[in-house]
Amino acid sequence: MAIEKRGPDTYRIGFQMPNGDGTYKWVRETFHATPGLSEAYQRMEAEVALERLKLQMQQARDNPEAAEALPHVITVRTFAERWMEKHVRPNCSPVTYKDYRYFLDSRILPYMGDMPVKKLTATYLVDWLEYVRNDGRRSTRMEASQLAHPRHPAAAARLASDARCARPLGARTVQHYYDTLKNMLDMAVQWEIIYRNPMDRVTRPRARKARVKFLDEEQAVELLRLLKDEPNMCLRSAVLLALLCGLRLGEVGALRLSDVDWKHGTIDISRALKYTPQTGSFEGSPKSEAGERIIALPVGMMAVLDQTRAYQEDCKRAAPHLWVGEGWIIHAWNGVQLHHDTPSRWFRRFADAHGFEGVRFHDLRHTHASTLLANGIDAVAVASRMGHEDASTTLRVYAHALRRRDDDAARVWQSFLDAASAQQEAPNPVENNGLAPLPDAE
Repeated sequence: MAIEKRGPDTYRIGFQMPNGDGTYKWVRETFHATPGLSEAYQRMEAEVALERLKLQMQQARDNPEAAEALPHVITVRTFAERWMEKHVRPNCSPVTYKDYRYFLDSRILPYMGDMPVKKLTATYLVDWLEYVRNDGRRSTRMEASQLAHPRHPAAAARLASDARCARPLGARTVQHYYDTLKNMLDMAVQWEIIYRNPMDRVTRPRARKARVKFLDEEQAVELLRLLKDEPNMCLRSAVLLALLCGLRLGEVGALRLSDVDWKHGTIDISRALKYTPQTGSFEGSPKSEAGERIIALPVGMMAVLDQTRAYQEDCKRAAPHLWVGEGWIIHAWNGVQLHHDTPSRWFRRFADAHGFEGVRFHDLRHTHASTLLANGIDAVAVASRMGHEDASTTLRVYAHALRRRDDDAARVWQSFLDAASAQQEAPNPVENNGLAPLPDAE
């Protein structure tokens, strides 16, 4: 047996294993000890790791089928599948599973799938990250042959062009690839497949956070005025729930009339409508635990929901044999729940047609938070209404909304300057010991 120190906190451990024909072969691997411990304690850790290696090799010799599960044999591809099925699927949402699956299949496994996990180094991963940065974009849309119905010409025109596909990936997307691989290798450390995550030595790519888009107060008032003429009460309600209440698209799609407390003027947000190509639309929990909340509704929003309820009753009476609704606030003509993205796509067309080009459905949520903060509503109250974990998230995302408050702060101090200037220009009544000023000499 051998334990050799190869560098700071790094040892090479190994032993000679009999081949069965009277000869021996060396079995070695690199072991990373706990940083900060004395060399004596690190060698004790290395001895334990060496005994574990001997036991694993003996078990593999007795059971050849188990050899592929040895830490020094497991490839990135093998471990990725195990991680996806044993950790991601039971602990994450189907949307997160779908995203991880795409990142693995597109640019992680094709590059390093056959590499043993134990042989991944920081240098190798830096090269992989550079490959991800410079790789061209790829469309995630389904091929025309896989579609149940032909794609609309307008939708086909919006497909990524060849010139756009040739551009490098965005910085935020590169971060997603980095995070996916790091999370996977963190679990490899936890499961004792490797002793240290090599991604810890690779700098996370930097990306500038996209600037939040929102409507100013005049634009918001104009949008509210235009929505009064919209005959479809369901879609009108969807837009107003985002603008007046700050709801996310998925939260809007999962709401039922039974979630409204008509007596107290509140609405219960406890579900979100989500979508993946594999599962279709499905209901799940909101984005975070804080997303489950009860928020107060403006009186005008309550009136719109009451109109929506009446609109739904009219639809039932018009075609009772065709009605299949379950009380959804946002529904199709026969009451069925709309597709997750339908309100968003409808609003994009509505916005473009009425002078709000480029405004997205999610920008209505940004407008809600920005307007509240700009009008002096406490950040904690806004965070609770938005479903944020804490107020720091709200302040970080919507710091631009505090600019008006900053102007107010500047005006406060200007009032002090004005007072000081006025006091300096006023005559001092105590001059000449309180006597009246002497007359000028002739």
